Amino acid sequence: MSLVFQNILGWILVYKYSTLFAVSFLSSLGVPLPAAASTVASAAFASQGYLNLGAVLIVGLLGNIIGDFAAYGLVRKYGKPVLYWFHLGKVVESQVLKNVENIENTYKATVIMASRFQDQATTLVNIIAGLGNMDFKHFALYAVIGDVLQILFYSAIGYFFAGSWQSLYNAVGVFGWLIILGTTVVAILASRKFVKQLLK
Repeated sequence: MSLVFQNILGWILVYKYSTLFAVSFLSSLGVPLPAAASTVASAAFASQGYLNLGAVLIVGLLGNIIGDFAAYGLVRKYGKPVLYWFHLGKVVESQVLKNVENIENTYKATVIMASRFQDQATTLVNIIAGLGNMDFKHFALYAVIGDVLQILFYSAIGYFFAGSWQSLYNAVGVFGWLIILGTTVVAILASRKFVKQLLK
């Protein structure tokens, strides 16, 4: 267990929901914080009576959603100008980025919802969606659905396995990557167009 996560656990016990919201929000915004593990821990604390499970669900969900929307909006408005300012225009104009944007737009429901289960993947997909000017209504719909499923999934782990949540902490990231890997494999097998776009 990292020192950062140990501090977050202490802050959750002291400041409760404000800490959970801050961690969820900042993680969705791109700050490398363990949002999923914090949700598991908060739900475990709820099962022991320290927190309210309903409040954990609502606060964690709001932090995720607002962070996702903020990341998308900031990248959509400032992402390309910032990259050009740092003389990284070749990245913006690269065929690889265009192919990735095309893939994300083609499989937006699958990609966006699955990415919510892994903190780093969430950030990456939010950035690509913003850079690619994905329609906000589509992004918002799938991000919210994914966030709801994510918060329910991790809260269930913490709440129903409260006695051993710390041993499950290391597995949290594995669950997220397995979900993303599974949906990616299904998408690849379902369409040859995916592979052709990737190889262009």
